[in-house]
Amino acid sequence: MNTQSPTVPPQTRSRRRRVGWIAACTAAILATAMLTAPAALAEDGPFTIDGNVPDGGTTQLPDQSGNVQELGPLNSNTTKIGVINRDAVPTLGTTNPNAQVDLRQAWLDTSQDDNGDYWLYFAWERDKNTGSGFIAYEFMKNKAPAACAYLTATQAQLIASCNPWANRAAGDFLILWDQQGGNKTLVVRYWEGTAPNLTLGAPSSLDATVSAAEYSGDGFRGEAAVNLSATIFAGSDDCQSFSNTIPSTVTGNSDTADYKDTILTPTPPISNCTSTTVTTPKLADGETNIPEDGLDLGSEGVDVTDSATVSLTGGTAVPAGTVSFFLCQVEEDELCETGGDPVGVKDLDGDEYPATVVSDVATVTEPGRYCFRAEFSGDDVNGIPGSSDSSATECFNVNAVASTLSTEQTWVPNDSITVTALAGGPLDGTVTVTLFPNGTCDDTDDAVYTDTLEVAGDPPQTVPTVNTTAVTESGSFSWEVSYDSENPAQLDIPASCEETSVLTIDNGGE
Repeated sequence: MNTQSPTVPPQTRSRRRRVGWIAACTAAILATAMLTAPAALAEDGPFTIDGNVPDGGTTQLPDQSGNVQELGPLNSNTTKIGVINRDAVPTLGTTNPNAQVDLRQAWLDTSQDDNGDYWLYFAWERDKNTGSGFIAYEFMKNKAPAACAYLTATQAQLIASCNPWANRAAGDFLILWDQQGGNKTLVVRYWEGTAPNLTLGAPSSLDATVSAAEYSGDGFRGEAAVNLSATIFAGSDDCQSFSNTIPSTVTGNSDTADYKDTILTPTPPISNCTSTTVTTPKLADGETNIPEDGLDLGSEGVDVTDSATVSLTGGTAVPAGTVSFFLCQVEEDELCETGGDPVGVKDLDGDEYPATVVSDVATVTEPGRYCFRAEFSGDDVNGIPGSSDSSATECFNVNAVASTLSTEQTWVPNDSITVTALAGGPLDGTVTVTLFPNGTCDDTDDAVYTDTLEVAGDPPQTVPTVNTTAVTESGSFSWEVSYDSENPAQLDIPASCEETSVLTIDNGGE
């Protein structure tokens, strides 16, 4: 059993059916614009595009700087859509966009349908529910420049050094939604060429088999979804990731359009790759599986490791990233889902997935139930999300070991008991010895001798009886012996009765 980790938190709706595929959008304009059909997508895709914004579980992108003197691109010839990535800072300044183009907030998410297709969800809210303009979502493979530390830098620092589009690259794309007349057709455009001298490809309309859009009833919000597997990711087995998303409003669908408002905030990556981590508890050699019945605790404890195999779905890449291991001692039926003691961090290497790494050796010194957890970090460079395994197959038992008791019968007054441990460390506890007449151990009131004696040290240990006057005549007697261990690595030995014939000549034990 294993867990998969999606690129962004999965939304909660589950109505998923097979959807149609189309070829990837190209730079050529489609001969005929295709009408959208929201009802079909709402029924077939993982998101419900019905105007109830947002869908549950989607990631909110708040407008960090409000709507008065808010941070956004300056209005100049070097900050048009087609060339803003080449603009020298300051690219940003304080602006006052009109209500019809001012974004209050936005939403972003991805999810898979039952066919394994990845879908993009995006939504927005603006200050006014009328007016023209375009909603524009730009998706860039590269992260935002380091100077664009939206959550920690001051506004002055961002103005002085941040161009959010500076890392734009070929293959990045822009989805546009014309707000005039209740239009619901989505258009995609791709960046082509060699950075920084990129050109914006011609617009292509997305039809009803791969997209849908809808407004809220009051018109202040809108939501849309696009089948990424059938469009952006189509025809490629490589992992693709888009780490920097900028929701915007723009003046039109041309290279020279102006940005009117932007939401500048960190965004979750969008990727067509998933990783799977499956782990198996091993012995210290990292190769031998721990037996299903567990391990017996030795005198110095037992050494264990965890083997993690990381697999990749949806693309190809050279293994990279790290696996962190943890070990928990848990109660019955519990798992190591959080916490635990660290057992090393290992780098993935090799030429291809799946890739296997083994934890450091952990020494267990107490009996009980133990579970590992392995966490794969993911690989941001190749757009591979992390994953983990903390399932029941990660668990094993360390068993306390049994000791044995044996009697070496001589004359009764000199009789002794030998306590032998099979494994599990020094003896530490007490031995209780009781002698019954008539070959039975039923009634403690009839016992002719009982004593509790301490035993400690490496096994075997001999515990002599001390009562020299307990037996006054020959006959059939029974010994009852038990061992109560103070060592958690050993099991107690319950009382057992052994009948033996005893001959006593006199009270002196001659």
